[in-house]
Parts: sequence; structure tokens; C-alpha cells
Amino acid sequence: MEKSKNLFLKNTFFLYLMNIIKLIFPFLTVPYLTRTLSTESYGIVTYVKALIVYVQLIVDFGFLLSSTKDIVFVREDRVKVGRITGDTLVEKGILSLGAMLLYFMGMLIIPVMRKEILFCTLYFFSVIATIFIFDFLFRGMEKMHLVAIPYVVSKTISTILVFFLVRGDADIIFIPTLELIGNVIAAIISYGFVRKLGIVLSFSSPQKWVNDIKESFVFFISNFATTVFGALTTVISGFFLSMSDIAYWGLCMQLLSAAKALYNPITNSLYPHMLLHKDKRFINKINSIMAIPMIIGSIMVIFFGDSIMGIIGGVKYTTNTMVLKLLLPAFICSFYSMIYGWPVLGTIGMEKETSFTTIVASIFQIIGLGILIITNNFVLSGLAICSSFSESLLFILRYAVYRKNRKKFTDGKEERG
Repeated sequence: MEKSKNLFLKNTFFLYLMNIIKLIFPFLTVPYLTRTLSTESYGIVTYVKALIVYVQLIVDFGFLLSSTKDIVFVREDRVKVGRITGDTLVEKGILSLGAMLLYFMGMLIIPVMRKEILFCTLYFFSVIATIFIFDFLFRGMEKMHLVAIPYVVSKTISTILVFFLVRGDADIIFIPTLELIGNVIAAIISYGFVRKLGIVLSFSSPQKWVNDIKESFVFFISNFATTVFGALTTVISGFFLSMSDIAYWGLCMQLLSAAKALYNPITNSLYPHMLLHKDKRFINKINSIMAIPMIIGSIMVIFFGDSIMGIIGGVKYTTNTMVLKLLLPAFICSFYSMIYGWPVLGTIGMEKETSFTTIVASIFQIIGLGILIITNNFVLSGLAICSSFSESLLFILRYAVYRKNRKKFTDGKEERG
């Protein structure tokens, strides 16, 4: 158990290194882009990024959880690991064809996409390149440094180039281009690590691919429903808000994503650990430690919200900082809902319950959005309240399921798996 905890800490360190880079780079580029681009152009970038989230979801289809889980239990057998990796690669390729059909249909229907066809196309292929980044493999083998290195190298290159190439609205085409280049670099490095580990990709039958997609569907549904809290609200905003308001909402979502990026190293490292050890004491300790930065962050937003938005986005983004304050429950509850999701419930065979809680919370948010639309109150503050309510509800539902099943966990004193 002690060895496993040390491995957890090591993996968490490398994922934090990656996510610190993931935080630093946007905090360098976002202030630059919000000042270099008009709010209308930044609104376009925000809108297309929200749409591309759905392409990424279809391509990933929950494999980061399902394939990781499969690899955790066979990781000493390189042949089986190679078979799982190869099958997952093929399955992602199949799903990418479906994503391509839906995405290009959207380009014909949605006005914003129709005006920026090349911009949207480049973003699409930047997602397709991620098929060859084997995150699920390295997570399953608990070698998180192999997840971090490709990301850090590729993002460093693409981020630096943003400052040289993007000088105004006419240069926004470079944003998805650099995203594509960065993902291709990450894929090349990632594949090099696969070969270095001595893993040879092999493939099963089409029937196995179909079965794997079916089994991963429950993870996909949960991840898809989760996007209601961010991406879907941005997409719907395109029909009711100005591009300036979309840009502001996108910046708030960027901050929420940054907070979740800080949470991800913990939840991602915790998942394989909890698959082997059902350690509820460890969960409680993590929750207690994370309460400290939550309190500090909340105080900063309440008292210095205007300054935060001004530093990140510039003066033109300080006009409605109450929205950021209304999102505080979402910032806090999203961590605890993530902890009690796959790393806790998902490791005791409650995948359906995990997905169900996400769906219920998403339905409530959709209902809330519908009420805002019907009552002609579709404004930024209403979106923030709706999002915070849904994130809070998701945590409450998952914690209730955990409490009901807490006897399935150990107190951390015995070895499991």
C-alpha cells in the first residue's frame, strides 16, 4: 500500500507539472489574445473551441477511463497491453469518421462556422491528431511522466509561436494551425515512448471493437453530459448573446477550466490507485487538504474579482465581474464531484450510477437554460447561477451514492487488488 501511495504521489507530481504548464500557457496567451483580438474575433475562437469539445468527446469516447481500467490489470503483460492499445486506436479511428460527418454538417448549418470554414477545419484535424497520443496507455501503466512530456514539449513550441504569428484579427487562422502542429508533435513523441516500452500494437476483430465501444459508452455518456456545464452553454449562447458576451463567458469558462486543470492530476492519479485499493481514508485526507486552496481562492475572487479579470482579459473584460463570483460554487463543487465520480464510485463497479448522476445534473441545467430562454432572461448572470447550481447538485448526488456504499471501501490499512 505504501509503495502504491508513493507511486500515486510521483504520478500526481508529473501530472501537476503538465497541468501547471497547461495553466501557465493559457495565462500567457489568453491575456495576449484578448488584447490583440477584438472581442468579436475572440468570441469566434471561444465558440469554435466549445464546439470542438464535442468532437474530442466522440473521438475519446471514454477510453481514457475504460482502456485505462483494462490496462491497469494486465500491465505486466506487454502482449495484452499492445492488443488493448491497438484496438483502442482503431476504435478511435472509427469514431472519428462519425465525428467528421457531424462536424461538417454543423459547418453548413451554424453561421459562425460557415463564415470560418478553414479555421474550423484546422481545429477538427487538430483533434484527430490526438488519436495517436496514448494517454490511456501511460495512465494505465501509471507512467504519468510519459503523459506529461509530449504535452509540455508540444505546447511550449505552439505557445511561443502564437506571440510571433498572431498580431491581429487577420491572424486568427494561426491559432488552430499551431494547435494542429502541437498535437502532431505530441503524437510523434508519444508513439516513440510506446516503442521504447517494447509495446507492439496488435489488433482484434471488428466484433471486439464494437464490444469495446459498447462497454465504453457509459463513460462517454458521463463525459458528454458533463459538457453541459461548460461547452453546451457556450454553444447555446451563440444564438442569444453577442460575440462580446460570448467572449466574456468564454473567459470565465477558461478560468473554470484552469481550476479543473489543477484538479485533474489528483483525480487522474487517484483513479488507478483506487482501482487497486479502496482507500476511503486517503480520499478524506485529500478532501481536507484541498479545502485550504478552495477557501483562499474564494476569498481572492470575492475581493479581487475585478483585478483578476482585468489582469487576464484587460479593461474591456472588467465590466461584469459579478458573473465570476456567481460561478464560485461551480469552482468548488466541481473538484468534489470529480473526486466522488470515477476515482471513487467508478472503482467499485458503479459506472452506471456515476453516469446517471451526471445526466440528472445535466438535465437540471438544461431545464434551467430553457427557463432562461423562455422568460427572456438569457444573460450572463443567469448562466452563472445555472452552472453553479448544476455543479453543486452533481456533487451532492455523487456524495449521497458514496455514503450509501461506503462499506465497500477500506480504511487504508489493508492491501486490495
